[in-house]
Amino acid sequence: MYFFSDMKVFYLLIIPLLVSCASGANLISSIDKEDNFFLCFPSANNNYSRLSIEEKIEIQKKIVLEKERRNLDCSQFSELLSAEENLKNINQEEMNRRLNKCRYRGEPCRYD
Repeated sequence: MYFFSDMKVFYLLIIPLLVSCASGANLISSIDKEDNFFLCFPSANNNYSRLSIEEKIEIQKKIVLEKERRNLDCSQFSELLSAEENLKNINQEEMNRRLNKCRYRGEPCRYD
């Protein structure tokens, strides 16, 4: 009886470890199948973000080779703002609105 419960605990601990290791292996093996956006911005991928630094370094090596093979220029994505930049802009606009800060003068708006 105890043997089976110990085995269940073992499997519950080992399965998440194998899945996490497999996600890095899947990314490494499928770099040639990834789209251009991923190659330019791998940190936008949730699976990539969860990897260890060693796994990220290994994937970055593959990404560099794949970008060279495709002759990929990431400047085609330059007009896209990151989510963080968009959030900062929205927060700044909201703060300016709440403070009644004028858009061009940098001080509170006065309506005389």
